[in-house]
Amino acid sequence: MVKQFMTAAAVLTLLASGAANAQAPSYAQPPEALAASDDLQIRGRIVNFDGEYGISVRDERGFIDNVRMHPGTIINPTGISLQPGMIVSVIGYNAGPYLDANEVDTPYTFDGGIPYYAGHPWNYYGPAIGLGVFFGTLGWWHGGYFHGEHVWNGGARAYRGIRVTDIYRGGGGAFRGRAYVAPRERGGYYGHAGGGRSEGGAGRGGEGHDRGR
Repeated sequence: MVKQFMTAAAVLTLLASGAANAQAPSYAQPPEALAASDDLQIRGRIVNFDGEYGISVRDERGFIDNVRMHPGTIINPTGISLQPGMIVSVIGYNAGPYLDANEVDTPYTFDGGIPYYAGHPWNYYGPAIGLGVFFGTLGWWHGGYFHGEHVWNGGARAYRGIRVTDIYRGGGGAFRGRAYVAPRERGGYYGHAGGGRSEGGAGRGGEGHDRGR
């Protein structure tokens, strides 16, 4: 009886462990198929932003991903303030317990200083709108650049043969390790009291895509 109880308890422990891992992917230990040099892309919706550099994103597979920006991370369009509920595409790399973001793109454009999408304020659709509405059009999220073979690391796509050094070549910034540091005038973000807002001339995601190359 005791042996059977211990066996049942072990099974329950394994099941609970598997459920927890499914809900909270970690970038600390990527699968063996994922090379350390492979670059990652997350597409989803912001669920939390700490006002400085930390973002939580519910990605297209339903995972909550821990994302960190760094001084010089590009935010498109330039001048937008990131907020919970916004749709984003994040390009970055595995930095252990989080994904370090080199670029955060949004599909919004400014109208009277307010971010709009499809003629409505960015929050018009509410949190239940399907991500396919936003990611069905190539362009603003580097959709034409990231293609071909990929593997999943938690909720992030890791693309083979894609390097951020190619994406940001000639962008006017510099690399510090694998972190791309963009100047303010090219949409580089530097934490301040307002939080989550890149500075410089206003633009839109597609323009930022071109600037980054």
